[in-house]
Amino acid sequence: MEIQSRDRKALIGLGVALGLFVILQFDFILPAPGSGAPDAGTVEGVEQAFRLAHVKARRKPLVDAEAQATSNALAEIEKRLLASENAALAKAEMRQLVEDLLTAEGIAMRGSRFGTVALEGEDYAQVPLIVDFECQIEQFVNWMAAVANAAELLSTRRIQLNPGNRETKSVRAQVAVSGYLPVSRTPELVQTSASSGVTL
Repeated sequence: MEIQSRDRKALIGLGVALGLFVILQFDFILPAPGSGAPDAGTVEGVEQAFRLAHVKARRKPLVDAEAQATSNALAEIEKRLLASENAALAKAEMRQLVEDLLTAEGIAMRGSRFGTVALEGEDYAQVPLIVDFECQIEQFVNWMAAVANAAELLSTRRIQLNPGNRETKSVRAQVAVSGYLPVSRTPELVQTSASSGVTL
């Protein structure tokens, strides 16, 4: 049966209304006029807009899941930041953490010194500690694994190995280990960066 002109206009109007409803439900924004946007005054235009909105609707759960996974990962990372309230206390915390990890592997710390606390991106500050010790290569490998798997988030920035005692086949190591603080606990770094005109 042939659709009369009045009925066809009614169907087009209904289609436009339905398409706009779906689009608005998912915050879909049509392209600006003249940029190849579908003509909402035609059945084809309504169908195209509906398909685009449908694609976005199907993608929304995936986007939400990815955002939640990122948020969860960030929360887990922040649980592993140093507990200290400021950079000065964080240095003492770092020394104790690293010494404990060495002791657990039967390694004695021969010396240590602190590096410069510095911004790490926009949200964190790194607190570096440089340690010197001598051990067997197996101990060194185990200690490095312990650093990587520590409850606190630690990273090694520089590793220097030299031959140690020839009889015991030991190695002398110098390693820079960094822990991390939220930048909110190191406001002095933000102020220094801003005053020097550094763009993060």
